[in-house]
Amino acid sequence: MASRLQTFSLQRIIFLSVSVVLGIQVVWWMSLQIRESRRLLVARSQALKASRAEAWQMDSLHLLAHMRTQADPSRAPMAMPGLDERRRSIQALYPHVGIVPAPISPDDPPLLDGSGYLTLRPEPMVELENQQWHAVFRAAAEGTFMVGAVLFGFVLLYRKLAEELDLKLRQRNFTSAVTHELKTPIASLKVWTETLFTRTLADEQRQRIRSLMEKDLDRLNELVANLLDVARAESGSFVLHLGPLELGPWLRGVCEAMDQRLGPGGLGLQLEITPSPLWVKADPKALGTVVENLLSNAFKYAAEPRQTTVTLDADGDAAVIVVSDRGQGIQAKDLPRIFHRFFRAGDEMTRQVAGTGIGLFLVKDITARHGGHVSVASRGPGLGSAFTLRLPCLSAEEAA
Repeated sequence: MASRLQTFSLQRIIFLSVSVVLGIQVVWWMSLQIRESRRLLVARSQALKASRAEAWQMDSLHLLAHMRTQADPSRAPMAMPGLDERRRSIQALYPHVGIVPAPISPDDPPLLDGSGYLTLRPEPMVELENQQWHAVFRAAAEGTFMVGAVLFGFVLLYRKLAEELDLKLRQRNFTSAVTHELKTPIASLKVWTETLFTRTLADEQRQRIRSLMEKDLDRLNELVANLLDVARAESGSFVLHLGPLELGPWLRGVCEAMDQRLGPGGLGLQLEITPSPLWVKADPKALGTVVENLLSNAFKYAAEPRQTTVTLDADGDAAVIVVSDRGQGIQAKDLPRIFHRFFRAGDEMTRQVAGTGIGLFLVKDITARHGGHVSVASRGPGLGSAFTLRLPCLSAEEAA
């Protein structure tokens, strides 16, 4: 358990470290994009201002040419171009430069004749600023998406590794549990066999030993049967022999037989079976395994005097079987995994209740193969638990 906690702690540290590194890289990348967009904005602004200077130079050269023409008496005088004509000439070559009567920016140059000022139209600057913010937003969106995608993939990988680690731990616990489950009855059978063949016993003692050996053999037989069922379920070779089954009489027979196997009255069994006939399409043997596993758990996880209640009733078009007990109960954190293969609540090294962690896996698998659903509820440790089976009912015509 300690090694498992250390592994999970190491995984969390790695996950947090990778997250921090990714965050730093994305912040650096976004700051780089912002700096580059600002640099580009400054460069474009300077290019626009340079074109404004070119427009001023062009207009000034035209004015100087007209002035020289008027100053030369050998040439015919030419009319000074008007402000509108000059404005059209400038806008034809420099559409983003305009002539205004008063300066808009502190660095707007005055025209050579003082008739106005050259300025940059606001539209190009607004467009440049918009482009800058679009670049920043795009960089932020790309960075967020990149971080989200990487973290999402890392979370999936982390969860997969955690699941694999948990499965490996459960498999190791399963091996330990199966070894114990096999070793105990085998050792018991060996002792009883040596006793029978090495000692002279009274008939009453022989009968008692025979009864104990039969219980050990039943325990081994149940374990081997469950292991074979799990193997068949995983390989896809689990075959059901389905047919119409009236649940009421069948369920009463299974529960009473299981009560006798576990010790007459040991379950504290209470049957609440509806008198109305309920028919389902089921394999009696396989479905019996489901009920027997639930009753076996109710017996193992409850102290004497036990009280186990089995109810059967109809809910719409479904037959509902509920097996409830007043045993150890189940912690809320274990409820989502209670039907997982090899899962057992608690620590395998300190657990006192015998088991392998495959019984409830079979319960869910067999129930699903019948087209049904199984769920569990518990108010917490020491407050018991209730397992609910829902199976689709047959109509009167189908049951006939």
